[in-house]
Amino acid sequence: MFDMHPQLPENSDEITLFITEGTHRLAIIFFNDYGYLQSARMAQTYLDKATLIMESKRFANRLILPEVKLLKASAGEIAREYVQFETFCLDCERFNHLATSNWIEWLSKCAVRAVSRSYCATVSHLLAYKIRTFHSSLCSLLTET
Repeated sequence: MFDMHPQLPENSDEITLFITEGTHRLAIIFFNDYGYLQSARMAQTYLDKATLIMESKRFANRLILPEVKLLKASAGEIAREYVQFETFCLDCERFNHLATSNWIEWLSKCAVRAVSRSYCATVSHLLAYKIRTFHSSLCSLLTET
């Protein structure tokens, strides 16, 4: 039978690899296997690759283009949030290496570190949820067309 949708000259192996590798990366990001800072950097790398994939893929169905545009905007927003998170993590690292001169400073530093760890865990979890949702939507688009 004649196929109504002609095959586009795109590399489906590259898309399959992106989906598989992306799923693996997202698991690492979600569980923070390498720490918050490295997870934020991995997420930014993933989002850059996702944007490149969306820009290079030719979609046969033009009705999908508005959704692709929304996903690109979403990728940019999530990437900006990860940049802010990375900056916060770097600031925490610098703060953790500051010397204390007395026990009051040491107690204060311990309190700030506890609050910042809680904040990092919360933000990391929220961002991981956003990037997983993004990945699911993108995979749906890439496999649908």
